[in-house]
Amino acid sequence: MKQVLCISTLLAGVGLIIAGASSAHAQDGGMYISLKGAKAFSLRSTFDPIGGAPTDSYDFDYKSEWSASTSLGYRLNEYLRLEGELGYLVNSVKNMSSDTIPIDYSSRGKIFARYTMANILADFALTDQLTAFAGGGIGIAKPDMDKTILSNALLGQTRQIEIEDQYVFAWKLTGGLSYEAYENTHLFADYTYFQTADFDIKQKTTQSGVSVENTLESDLSSHLIGVGLRYDF
Repeated sequence: MKQVLCISTLLAGVGLIIAGASSAHAQDGGMYISLKGAKAFSLRSTFDPIGGAPTDSYDFDYKSEWSASTSLGYRLNEYLRLEGELGYLVNSVKNMSSDTIPIDYSSRGKIFARYTMANILADFALTDQLTAFAGGGIGIAKPDMDKTILSNALLGQTRQIEIEDQYVFAWKLTGGLSYEAYENTHLFADYTYFQTADFDIKQKTTQSGVSVENTLESDLSSHLIGVGLRYDF
């Protein structure tokens, strides 16, 4: 968490400096819009209890992961860009396991997140048409999941897990290449690391007609390999 706060503080500071410098120098700029799709490779999520029984801990592994986003940006000068991004990340749950208790998991649901980011990107021209870029962003994400039902035949329990309605801090780092295929139209490919802060998950355990609730916490982190199209106005 300390690393996330340091990165967010740095990016926020850089954003203020760039915004001030752009108005002071009054250099020519331009708007652009971009669309991107990405293959996601999400890391294992661990659901850990906030208090309560230590056995209430699970691991989620994913498959069929993807992301889509759109951005509206402004070019400050030939090197720097600022943009606002809206995105959607979907992870299908491949398996849910526990190291401490036997569980039967058959829901096969999805965990997904909607997010919005403020990004800072730097361009480095390699040729007249090919440009490398790198940067990062900070913002908020709203994680969600399909309702998940677990059963433990040995204990005669059923457990229902849902992500609570909440918004959490999110950040990313990115880098890639863009190619000007036509005038004002760029094709690009990039790599992005995306991370959310911890969010809460509500668990309801029912045994012999008696229900008990407790809270777990987890986060989402993904490696994204994307391709997209950018149009400069």
